[in-house]
Amino acid sequence: MVNILLSRYDISKRWCFDELKKYIRKGSRVAVLAFSFRDSEISCKEEWDKFYGLDGVLSSAINKAFKHYSIDEDCIEYINYFTDSPAAAKSKLENADIIFFPGGAAENFMLRVIRFDLYHTIENHRGVIIGFGAGAQVQLANYHINKGEGKMCYSLGFRFADGFNVETNYTGSDRQNYIVKRVVSEKGLPVYAIGEEGCIIVEGDIMRVLGEVHCFQKREAAG
Repeated sequence: MVNILLSRYDISKRWCFDELKKYIRKGSRVAVLAFSFRDSEISCKEEWDKFYGLDGVLSSAINKAFKHYSIDEDCIEYINYFTDSPAAAKSKLENADIIFFPGGAAENFMLRVIRFDLYHTIENHRGVIIGFGAGAQVQLANYHINKGEGKMCYSLGFRFADGFNVETNYTGSDRQNYIVKRVVSEKGLPVYAIGEEGCIIVEGDIMRVLGEVHCFQKREAAG
């Protein structure tokens, strides 16, 4: 099992390509679990298609990124919340070498996974899981949601990684730094802030960081 946590979907960039090609292999079968959309953006099949359907805004970008790894479009399946049955979604996930979690709203993603009874199917995956934004957060057993204006909450994700938290799309803003330091203080765990060109790779018990990743952790009191 390999888990890859990013802030952006474009995995074809020079800064990460040489490292990620160790895990994203030619001809791999990919299942894109497009469940993280916000209700304000997508509320029906037609709106979903604009983002993830044939020539959709995000599906075209995701397909193009995987093309750099010699993975063609016919090897990539999208799980449609509005048209796929739970059984069809499960089959696509079980047949995949790589599961891809898009960004969006982490809370929505987990609720839809539970409604489709896919939680254990995903946790039993033994290949590669890639996620950006919210798709990175939900790979953690416990993660925080930055709601803006100094507000946040904690939630439960998959048990792929534990012992740390992540802040995705990190720019170093005062708002983000306030939330990150609050999480470190309340949970006592390090927070890895992932920038636009940053990545965390978790392979078994080994965690590695690549590119723009900043670690915030609690300082030990002077003895």
